[in-house]
Amino acid sequence: MKKLKICFVTITCTPKYLGGYALYHKNLIRYIKLNCKNIEISWVYFGKENKTFTDSGIKYYELKTNQIKSFLQLGRHLQLTKFFNKNNFDIINAGPGPWTFFYKKKKNQKIIQTFHGTIYYFNKNHFKRFNLIKKIILSPLLPLSWIQGVPSKKTDKFICVSEKVKKQVEKLYGKRKNIVVIRTGVDLKSFKPRNKTKIKLNLDPKKFYGLYVGGGGYWTKGLDRVIKLAGEINKVNKKFKLIVIGPDEKKVKHLINKNFMIFLKNIPRKKMPYYYNVSDIFFC
Repeated sequence: MKKLKICFVTITCTPKYLGGYALYHKNLIRYIKLNCKNIEISWVYFGKENKTFTDSGIKYYELKTNQIKSFLQLGRHLQLTKFFNKNNFDIINAGPGPWTFFYKKKKNQKIIQTFHGTIYYFNKNHFKRFNLIKKIILSPLLPLSWIQGVPSKKTDKFICVSEKVKKQVEKLYGKRKNIVVIRTGVDLKSFKPRNKTKIKLNLDPKKFYGLYVGGGGYWTKGLDRVIKLAGEINKVNKKFKLIVIGPDEKKVKHLINKNFMIFLKNIPRKKMPYYYNVSDIFFC
């Protein structure tokens, strides 16, 4: 029997990234491996070189990219179009983007697009932070981010990771029959009742802890806002400490030099539940 070929795509992150589309795809792949037979899984992403390799039964394709191709992701979408024209897959699972408009869909091929969020509302939220001059200069980003997420008629199924994302997609682009919600999902068995004295993280059980996990850049997860709020909490309660996990230290060095902060990097995902369990507040 011929193997069913499924290809997953991450445009803005590599398979090693512990969040976003990468983590969502990993959850889907784990489910497929447990429940399906005769499946061949591939993963396309962008990196520093063109290479192909296999790891844990998954075939990876790294496509070389640069800053010009990364601008508004248009160059990467054109690369994807060329890649899929040369390679055959039965099912392609990717995020929203213009590559589907450029690509000539093959016979009997299925295209699935996953909305992990909506770029338009993401950018609109950040615009609230800008003064009038910045808003005028960056105003083209809003219509461009709307265009970037326009669903293609070639797509057979749209997946949203939450009901909220589905509502945002339908508000932006209209309701459609071929849209479903498959939540990102967290295994709650990993989370136990909080007990600071039993969790060995070298943290003071008498302290009051907040937790931030994310990229940390100005356009990503609002670390600057969290630190500002954490500073206000620390003024009221000197026992408060903010644990920050995930950001690139070079990019956030000017933000994390506070005496109430604990900056951690390279924490394995299997140890993450311990930090969630020990925290009093999670900042999202």
